[in-house]
Amino acid sequence: MGTFVARIQVSRGRNSPFEEVDALVDTGATYSMFPAQLLRGLGVEPLEETEFTLADGTRKSFQLGEVRLRIGSAERPSIAIFGPDGRAILGAVSLQEFGLIADTTHHRLAPAAELPL
Repeated sequence: MGTFVARIQVSRGRNSPFEEVDALVDTGATYSMFPAQLLRGLGVEPLEETEFTLADGTRKSFQLGEVRLRIGSAERPSIAIFGPDGRAILGAVSLQEFGLIADTTHHRLAPAAELPL
């Protein structure tokens, strides 16, 4: 399975300014993650703290908040992790909310409707 980067936009919510971000598309990640400094700068408030198991098996707590994502011309609310600086990930939940799949062959986000049933 390959990975690629997608340019998306993130904001605090409706009628708030968006910030453009290059996010690693990672279908193995449940939630999207953005640098905590970016989210706080946009005015996103943490809603809760949750413990996650990382890829190496260690467990770590992260704050979660609700953001508004724009991918192409579509906008949706989504849950995001307040992550370390320099790390932006577009996870599986956000992809599902937008009805998108990761086309790793062509390094693009594609509508899930393009999949044969």
